[in-house]
Amino acid sequence: MDYFGRDQLKELFQIDEAPAVSIYMETHRRGPDVAAQPLRLRAAIDEARGILTVDGVDGVDEVLGPIEALISDLDFWRHQADGLALFASRDFGRLYRLPVHMPNMVVVGPTFHTKPLIEFLQAPERFWVLSVTQKEVRMWEGTVTGLAPVNLAAVPTSLQAALGTEVVADRLNLRSQRGSGSAPIFHGHGAGKDDTKQELEKFFRAVDAGVRDLLADEIGPIVLAAVDYYHPIYRSVSKLENLADEGIIGNISAWDGGRIHSAAWPIARKSVERKLDVALDLWESSYGRGKTESDLAVIARLAVAGRIRLLLAERGRTVWGRIDRITGDIEVIREGGADPHGAAVDLLDELAEVTIQHGGRALVLAGERMPTDTGLAAVLR
Repeated sequence: MDYFGRDQLKELFQIDEAPAVSIYMETHRRGPDVAAQPLRLRAAIDEARGILTVDGVDGVDEVLGPIEALISDLDFWRHQADGLALFASRDFGRLYRLPVHMPNMVVVGPTFHTKPLIEFLQAPERFWVLSVTQKEVRMWEGTVTGLAPVNLAAVPTSLQAALGTEVVADRLNLRSQRGSGSAPIFHGHGAGKDDTKQELEKFFRAVDAGVRDLLADEIGPIVLAAVDYYHPIYRSVSKLENLADEGIIGNISAWDGGRIHSAAWPIARKSVERKLDVALDLWESSYGRGKTESDLAVIARLAVAGRIRLLLAERGRTVWGRIDRITGDIEVIREGGADPHGAAVDLLDELAEVTIQHGGRALVLAGERMPTDTGLAAVLR
């Protein structure tokens, strides 16, 4: 599967010149539907070609040719996941095989259609795995597709780096009583139990402070991976608001990425519903203070001005139109249906992108969870 994270989403945001073709497909790993997938891609390309032709776009084959070549690529079709997202413009092309179902959709406009990927990134949300041992601190950024290592920058990478002292093995030889799950037994000579715990607390505070600085603007869960007796000590000193309630028990230094992801993903996934609940609570509290907006035209002007802190967009709903990204003026063409040609964009998609580009957050919610009936709900800065 192809890694897709925030950097890849930002890369798609940078394309803002027509034509930008976005094709989403539900795909299958096995079964009778596999053989029909090249034909379904052919139909999607033909739909895009029709839109480009009606709009009078030159060089259609230049844009669609690389995607069209996939139809007969047998090796490509042997390695599918549950969803496929393809993006093409004159000098740009990307494809992502994703482990979640994607809506069948073709959109042609001045920018790529990314709302399905924004939702993909919120569930499970980007998450991090923080592995802490005396000799090594490591971190990975994860999505549902996999993990990528994170450069720790100023985060201490060991107890020695954090405290400026040598690691004394017998002082920090801690273990829980076998099978009891109780407090750790502290072994060693000279240093007492309290001294050792204090040393660990200093170490963990230094790591925690570094991680807070590194992930200052992030809201995704951080999954702690450490031996069992580290967990309560680390949590007692941590100031990370997004430290997951559950963690991975054990030293994962020798684990490969697949094993780490398999252990961390279920923990990260549990945070998704909690995150949406927090977002809706923020809407409710902001509504009472007059810091919300639900009108599409007003939200558009606020979004381009960087005034939106949080934007909630309704899943599966489209409002086709045009937007001036400088003034925020919009023209609504119609709601729902397929791409209506004429360089139209899904305004809900565009406003989610603009919000993110100006440093705000955008979440996609099911219609029954939306606090408004307009398809959008904004919390203002």
